[in-house]
Amino acid sequence: MATIALRSILVRRVLIGLEVAVFLWLAFWVVQSYRADRWGQSMTPADLRRATQLDAHNSEHLLRLGRQEQYNITEMNSELALAHFQRATELNPRDPAPWLELSAAYNFQGQAAEAEACLRRADWLAPNLPHIQWVIGNFFLLQGNTDEAFRHFKVVLAGTPNYNQILFRTAWKASEDGAKILNELIPARVPTETEYLNFLLREKRFREAQAVWRRLASGSEAFEPALAAGYVDQLILAHLPAEAAQVWDDLHARGLIKPTYQPTPQNMLVNGDFEEDILNMGFDWRIAPVDGVLTAIDSTNFHSPSRSLQIIFLGKTNLEYRGVHQFVRVEPGRSYRLQGFLKTEGITTDSGPRLEVRDAYDSLAIEQFSDSLTGTSTGWSQAILDFTAGPKTGFIVVGVARLSSGKLDNLIAGKVWVDDVRLTSRQ
Repeated sequence: MATIALRSILVRRVLIGLEVAVFLWLAFWVVQSYRADRWGQSMTPADLRRATQLDAHNSEHLLRLGRQEQYNITEMNSELALAHFQRATELNPRDPAPWLELSAAYNFQGQAAEAEACLRRADWLAPNLPHIQWVIGNFFLLQGNTDEAFRHFKVVLAGTPNYNQILFRTAWKASEDGAKILNELIPARVPTETEYLNFLLREKRFREAQAVWRRLASGSEAFEPALAAGYVDQLILAHLPAEAAQVWDDLHARGLIKPTYQPTPQNMLVNGDFEEDILNMGFDWRIAPVDGVLTAIDSTNFHSPSRSLQIIFLGKTNLEYRGVHQFVRVEPGRSYRLQGFLKTEGITTDSGPRLEVRDAYDSLAIEQFSDSLTGTSTGWSQAILDFTAGPKTGFIVVGVARLSSGKLDNLIAGKVWVDDVRLTSRQ
């Protein structure tokens, strides 16, 4: 029994000794790792070297030291940097970062083939990480390999919006081929396609923008019709009303706006009875904010059920008002009739609200008004305006207007309701 007890005591002492040894080793390792980490955070080569000596298997310390050796102008040592990066890839071969650094070091020494091999390894390890693909794409771009660069840049665009604008500009500098850029670089994602569309519009590249819109409109990804608002406006400003109308038709075809927002032979205006919500875009009514004027849909006062447009003048200014309007395509030389119903309450001054039609681009070609309405009407008054489009007029503006008054008492106040506005051909 005494022998067994003695052996038990010896076993316990051995185990305790082992535990103490393991504890001391772990404590030493923790201290060494802490010191290595502290020195590894330093920006001085001396501290970084101490960190690599204390923690020789930490690739991060080697990467930081390699960067110091590679890019520190006063202590540059490209050969040593290359060795550090090579060792980092050996220690952590599945991390793409050391391969990028090693590629840069090879490239710095003019070893393009070796640099490319490292980048292809990084590409294999991180095929969908934008910041990795950004570096790889730039390498191939500098090598003149636009096709390969676009392949990697496409991953960048699909993964983050942070590089969008610089990549759009870079792509056009590298290639003036709009079809190539769209097909090989721009991912089929609505946010990216939309931003690229807006980039092209700012650059006045309308033909290329049209190709982007066609892909957007025919794609399977849903989007809000308001996305096209800026595109339509830019086409109108560029004197391209047919292209703008096609965008509106595309929205209809996609089911993004209701069929009721479409002109008909019975009424070339959209939503002329104001029964639908005003989209404030495209070829529906536009309502611009104007100081001293309030505009809203009124469901309590209407000519035909169940809504009308109400405009309230607050009596603050003698304003020239054109805050409600709609764009309409017409045929040059053709005669038309614009008619609508208006009702007023307390309209002051000698110049009141009226209907207007004008050429969208040249007011000298067409600018006509219906009779001005002032005071308070007893009921709904019909306004009729017959006109003929000029020989070059293919796009007009129909709206509610008020011309400024030349009288001393000229601050306009009061309300006007507008309903059942209709535009038809007289031929």
